[in-house]
Amino acid sequence: MARDKAYQEAEQRIEKARQEGAIELDLSNIKLTEIPEAIASLTQLQQLDLRNNQLTELPEAIASLTQLQELNLRNNQLTELPEAIASLTQLQELYLFNNQLTELPEAIASLTQLLQLYLDNNQLTELPEAIASLTQLQVLSLDNNELTQLPEAIAYLTQLLQLYLANNQLTELPEAIASLTQLEVLSLRKNPLNPDLAAAYEQGTETVLQYLRAQAEEKITLNEAKLILIGEGEVGKSCLLGALRGDEWVDGRPTTHGIEIKSVIVTDPDSGTKISLNGWDFGGQRVYRPTHQLFFSAPAVYLVVWKAREGPQQGFVKEWITLIKNREPDAKVLVVATHGGPGQRQPDIDRQEILDQFGKDTVIDFFHVDSKPNQDTTHCTGIAELKDAIARIAASLPEMGRSVPAKWQRVRKILQTSDKAYLPYNDVIAICAKQGIDEEQAELFLRISHILGHFIHYHNDSTLRNIVILKPDWLAKAISFVLDDAMTRKRNGLVEFEHLSQLWSHPPFAGEEGYPSKLHPIFLRLMERFDLSYKVVFDPAETSNTSLIAQLVPDTRPEPLPNWGEQPEAGDRQQVQICRIVDSRGQFAVAEGLFYQLIVRLHKYSLGRTNYEDSIHWQRGLMLDNDYNGRALLEYVGTDVKITARAAYPERFLSYLTEEIKWLVENFWEGLRCNVMVPCIETCGMNAPGNGLFEVQKLIESKKKNRHEFPCPISGCGEWQNIDQLLNNAPTAQPPSQAIGIEQFRYIVKDELNVIRQDLVMYDRLDQARFQVLSQEQRTILSQVDQQFAELMQMLTDEAKDGPRLFSFQPVDPKFFDRPKWISAKFQLTLWCEHARQPLPALNPNDKKKGVYELDLPREWFTKAVPYLRILTGTLSLVLPVAGSATKFILDDTTYKAIEEQLDLGQKSIESTLKGSDMALAGKSKSDASFLEGDAIRAQGSILRELHALLKEKDPSFGGLVRVQNKRREFLWVHPQFVDEY
Repeated sequence: MARDKAYQEAEQRIEKARQEGAIELDLSNIKLTEIPEAIASLTQLQQLDLRNNQLTELPEAIASLTQLQELNLRNNQLTELPEAIASLTQLQELYLFNNQLTELPEAIASLTQLLQLYLDNNQLTELPEAIASLTQLQVLSLDNNELTQLPEAIAYLTQLLQLYLANNQLTELPEAIASLTQLEVLSLRKNPLNPDLAAAYEQGTETVLQYLRAQAEEKITLNEAKLILIGEGEVGKSCLLGALRGDEWVDGRPTTHGIEIKSVIVTDPDSGTKISLNGWDFGGQRVYRPTHQLFFSAPAVYLVVWKAREGPQQGFVKEWITLIKNREPDAKVLVVATHGGPGQRQPDIDRQEILDQFGKDTVIDFFHVDSKPNQDTTHCTGIAELKDAIARIAASLPEMGRSVPAKWQRVRKILQTSDKAYLPYNDVIAICAKQGIDEEQAELFLRISHILGHFIHYHNDSTLRNIVILKPDWLAKAISFVLDDAMTRKRNGLVEFEHLSQLWSHPPFAGEEGYPSKLHPIFLRLMERFDLSYKVVFDPAETSNTSLIAQLVPDTRPEPLPNWGEQPEAGDRQQVQICRIVDSRGQFAVAEGLFYQLIVRLHKYSLGRTNYEDSIHWQRGLMLDNDYNGRALLEYVGTDVKITARAAYPERFLSYLTEEIKWLVENFWEGLRCNVMVPCIETCGMNAPGNGLFEVQKLIESKKKNRHEFPCPISGCGEWQNIDQLLNNAPTAQPPSQAIGIEQFRYIVKDELNVIRQDLVMYDRLDQARFQVLSQEQRTILSQVDQQFAELMQMLTDEAKDGPRLFSFQPVDPKFFDRPKWISAKFQLTLWCEHARQPLPALNPNDKKKGVYELDLPREWFTKAVPYLRILTGTLSLVLPVAGSATKFILDDTTYKAIEEQLDLGQKSIESTLKGSDMALAGKSKSDASFLEGDAIRAQGSILRELHALLKEKDPSFGGLVRVQNKRREFLWVHPQFVDEY
């Protein structure tokens, strides 16, 4: 039997280790199901490797291994740990991930020398208080378990550097974590964190710790949520909100433009808890829908309102529920028919159809109310029952009853009850100071409040940084005036600032007050921030005051499309991908307003970026141009988004656009998924290549199972297609550096990159369109370099929250290369701008020492960092010749040569160190392709954070680099002159 053979093999290895007095024993990968009792004889053993076996338990005999320092049990089937583990008092590293542990024994308290404990991918629901004894612990990894809370005992882990808690069921963290002053890494991805904590985590580890410190001072329990009323225009939403508030009835109430916000107080009939709701009354006009989605957010109760006497079809009940469900998949909805009561038509709605389509977890109940009080009783029919239902749902929301810092809540209340719609930034800081909040914490409070939608504040925007918008409905109303404007609609969304100013000074609706002129530039900038508009250019030599409101572009596709024939131009290739948008049931779905956002988000690639007249966009499509990366056509085909890219190397632009659409769909509409599809190719069983669509993820999974072909999904076509050929159209296509190693790729293109650099410099001097004169081969190389840089920037995105990722380095001591066995060495490290792709000295000609540091680096750190350093140095060497080409900051020859030399010295120091090490890394650079997977990427992340800590000691400002967020909310560190680009 296989088990007996494995057991015998283990016994033989144990006996050999006993005879030799070995301190290491490898019993990994032998399908072992039971550990021989003879293991007890290895009392001298320091390292035991049992990974990748089939062990279900550990024998008591392990108690004899009292000298053991490292025990690796990853990838087994252990369900519990024996008490005998208490004897392993010298243990420093314990690897238990990928087992089936449901709890940890109290005996773990004896492992007081433990430095690293890995428990990922188990089934732990709680941690014992005994972990308080692990006072030397530096790494605690608990990703992918079922933890719902952490014990206060975690405060005793004072040496903890890294705490991994991704993909658990945590909603809160104990304030005790704030006392872990050594903590550098805190991973909380994929946890149902309460909104405030989630917003803090989005900003990085230090922000979470600051938030917890604020909460530790004093906290308060919040029982509040949104009450969102939506439905078609004139169905009685405003009257219903008034009835819920107990307001006096108003005949002829005017139509809502934009959003109105008013408070509603309800009491949970089951617990008696009083709950404060902010009632958001959304205007029902279709033109408002894309804008309204900006303000859908948890925690909230949704009321879909329709007018019973007009029937459900006219009320578009299902359409509104779909809109909610796509944006907030866990939303709770009540369907409310208005204008009911005695003598009125009873509601006619197919409740079962709605419940079958959306589920009882989403649509909680149906109500029929009359918002107008009865003359006899003065109460409103059905309102009391509706309020009770609203209160019960609100009380059940997971965010209800969450704890927040008390000082923060006091400030939030002051600001929310202010009669002002906005305040200067300094006034808000002063209000915070009166509540005992210093400026650093006040800035944190504003950042989190902005993410949660309480207030609006863009700290890094030069136009917006000095104002805090207190009432989002005030802004929504200003936007509605523009969307409703007949002249702007007639001009297909083009509008001059003077006309906007006129609209905002003198609103076109009776009873609406105007806004002071000093706010008009702020409104326009906020519309740009919300991806509603952008400034267009007619003449690059002149300042533009014209904006495009993307929602109002023409609804028909222009014909013919410029420079877009049936076939690509000579030297170009064409690739096609489909973004298939589906809901949680896998049904085709519409992302409402997707193309309006894309028109704004991608306008830097517009054909009309230097002259708007050349722009090509309509409500269901647009054309883009990205210089040497080629041209692309994006358009709806049904509910699918079809992306066609044509270029010498179309993979780069196609990959970028696909990622952008997928990110936007899945992050803005959390209830939708974007499945990337590729079309079928020759030979097609139905002689119609391109009609059959294959889901890329399924092709990848099939390839992993060593399948080489995949059947066409179209009924009636029996063709099986080659998976590799299909994946050539997929964004998963590897950059060349991954296929052949970055050093090999750099060697192949190095000379041509220098030629390209010289050409670009010359064309700049001649003021010619530089990219258009490049050869097909040159454009291909530039696109491949772009792809490699993009790949680098997708690495370690979590670590970018806390510090920059781009730097070059070289040893300070000229004799460094004579010491291959060095233990510690001084390196000069230079930070780079992640936007311009250039080192800081090149961007700071008057202060070339800014962003340049001398650091003492231990060999151990350097060796562990080799995989990242290799890819980093190789990629920067590739981008250097053309660095700044997009920003018009081409390096002069002297600066270029100096940076090139530093990168070369950095590469040589890696090679020299590896030659002096007993490391497999010194061999083939296969690690270039594989190190950014699973555990390896996390290891590199922690190494980068160690570097951040060293840099902060030298210069907390990181050489003046500013942390910004791009459209995907990814953090970048850029030179101050590029901040306004974000």
